[in-house]
Amino acid sequence: MDSEFDVIVVGGGPAGMQAALTTSYLKLKVCVIELENAGGALVNKYPWKHIDEFLGYKNMTGADAAKKIVEHVRSEGVTIKEHEEVREIIETDDGLTVKSSNGVYHCKAVVLTIGLGVPRKLGVPGEDLEGVVYSMSEPLVFKGKKVLVVGGGDTAVEQACSLSKIGAEVKIAHRKDQFRASEKNICELGECKVTYLFNTEVKEIIGADKVEKVVLTNNQTGGESEEEFDNILLLLGTTSNKDFLEKLDIEVDKKGSVVVSETMQTSRKGVFAAGDVVGRWLRIPYAIGEGGLAGLNAFKFIKNPYWGSD
Repeated sequence: MDSEFDVIVVGGGPAGMQAALTTSYLKLKVCVIELENAGGALVNKYPWKHIDEFLGYKNMTGADAAKKIVEHVRSEGVTIKEHEEVREIIETDDGLTVKSSNGVYHCKAVVLTIGLGVPRKLGVPGEDLEGVVYSMSEPLVFKGKKVLVVGGGDTAVEQACSLSKIGAEVKIAHRKDQFRASEKNICELGECKVTYLFNTEVKEIIGADKVEKVVLTNNQTGGESEEEFDNILLLLGTTSNKDFLEKLDIEVDKKGSVVVSETMQTSRKGVFAAGDVVGRWLRIPYAIGEGGLAGLNAFKFIKNPYWGSD
């Protein structure tokens, strides 16, 4: 097994794939290590969703977009390792050693593009019952079910609308009096059969082994109600894997985002970061741009080290 690379990219989503493509074009030897399937959230979290937000991919699903991206990167000679967990990054005299669940690799620079993979939880009784989920990789399993979507951002609004279209009975509960999603998604939701529950929070999820009922409270009036549901889809956003970043000794801000310089360098020598884990604009186009910039600066670091020159 080849263990010597110029750059190792940790994370195989759009940011990571662009970092790999950029460094490969610059004739570096590159390896991408992905915990799940190569393609990142596009294929692992929303393979059914149409990806319309970056150029040239209109009406293409997440799964199709991921396939296209991965095939492109592989065609440039990049090594892609799937279902492999990075556990340590250790500084050595001549670079970095990356230890994973499957092996030990040596490189001169690392690009972290691990995204935001830890879902936020409500912290209410019953949240661990069967039927409470934090992502929807396959909408059809909810067909004919009564589903409560909790959240008010783009993901919650998009998925509530998608559930309605496949025949689920959907209600969406949001603690505010208006959604914080894009106008495009809000307009599309208005065309779907979804019941809105504004100023509403989940107080308790009730069931023996699986979800049966939910206690809802209105945070304006204090009134409570109890309704039956088959599933609860908690879409309250995601955060970075803070334990992993702490183990790597990577500086993060109070929100848990990786702190980087203008050249995408982290607090560790030779380690760069890009995409959602940096916490700027959490959208594919920006992730791709940051990934390319991180790859370019990893190349500069390797060829003409700029560490400490900022």
